[in-house]
Amino acid sequence: MTSLEAPPYDVVWVDEARALGGAIERAMKAKAIAVDVEANGLFVYRPRLCAAQIAWEEGDSTVVLIVDTLATSAAALEPLLGPEGPIKVLHDLTFDARMLAEVGAPLARVRDTSVTARLLGQKATGLASVLAAELGVVLDKRFQQHDWSRRPVSPAERRYLGDDVAYLLRLDRALAAKAAAIDIEAEIEEECTYKLRAALAPPRETRPSYVRIKGAQKLDRPGRAVLRGLVAAREAIAEAADVPPFKIVTNEILIELAQKRPTSIPELGHVPGALSGRAGRHAARWLEAITHGAAEGDVPPEEQALFEVAPIDRREITRRREIEAKISAFRRAEAKRRDIDEQAVLPGHCAQDVASILFTAAGEDPTATLARIAAIPGLGAKRVERYGKRLASLLTAPGEVSTQAPGSAPREES
Repeated sequence: MTSLEAPPYDVVWVDEARALGGAIERAMKAKAIAVDVEANGLFVYRPRLCAAQIAWEEGDSTVVLIVDTLATSAAALEPLLGPEGPIKVLHDLTFDARMLAEVGAPLARVRDTSVTARLLGQKATGLASVLAAELGVVLDKRFQQHDWSRRPVSPAERRYLGDDVAYLLRLDRALAAKAAAIDIEAEIEEECTYKLRAALAPPRETRPSYVRIKGAQKLDRPGRAVLRGLVAAREAIAEAADVPPFKIVTNEILIELAQKRPTSIPELGHVPGALSGRAGRHAARWLEAITHGAAEGDVPPEEQALFEVAPIDRREITRRREIEAKISAFRRAEAKRRDIDEQAVLPGHCAQDVASILFTAAGEDPTATLARIAAIPGLGAKRVERYGKRLASLLTAPGEVSTQAPGSAPREES
């Protein structure tokens, strides 16, 4: 790691409760703290939180605390990370929020520097890219895919962990100054709140995992029953071996097995990768799942509907695209007028929700349409005040000239 102005910081490694309590008392006095976590999801069936990094400023110095969450309870961090603690600054908080909530230390009062960078119009919003652009800090990412459950942790690994939080507070101030200059602070705060709420909400996707595999929808009835059995076998094998399922056998191999349905080891060998590495060790399990699925002929009745394709109403598709084009034109024109990024005008998820509301608003009282728009998660009071009536009247307003390709939808940028 190099930096134009690298702030000095000391790494405090904590792996016992008493020392952690004292460090938390120090951190509680700060106005803001930087937070990051590391887990071992690339190496085990169920990821564990392995380390939590916290940085704060004391005078002219930066203190970096690294908590060994395998040796001491991360739940002890709850007072610091919860609503009574300082403001928490993270970069792309989704994973961190989920892992911390699982161990009893849910986040509150957050700011996300990746959100700020995105709403400022930056295209590359990874931490390394934003730090390099804003502060001239270049991170050493050699441990990006490291197994953080391994002990002991070397000095180089501790420095890597520290670097991920040591510069976040400076970065937050630099980005916040730019946001204030163009008056999008409220929009950023709303988006950070929305992102945290979405991270902690139950998953929207409730379909079984095998249904979500690319190519599953194109399988015939016996093929999808075979895929269902293959995925169940892979899960059982992965859990027993305590490794991620993808390290047993890939989705692509499972799809090809479900398509070709080999019935012997020689036939299994015609599927590239099916007899290699870990996958090859379980050839008998794959053949068993294939035989059983083919005999069943289809998935259970309650899951068959997941493969049904609704008939296409081309008039509805055309109308939806017209609405989306109007929303896109509105975002583009407003972004140009205010000289801000389109995501600051209307985040992609809000644009999609507005489109869904307008699609069903024909004949509805405009006041009711406005009320539904005002209730969109993540839109926020400032946007409702500034844009609510205009968005609600887009269906009846004169069309705006759009340079977007016909039929394209407002997309959510990451």
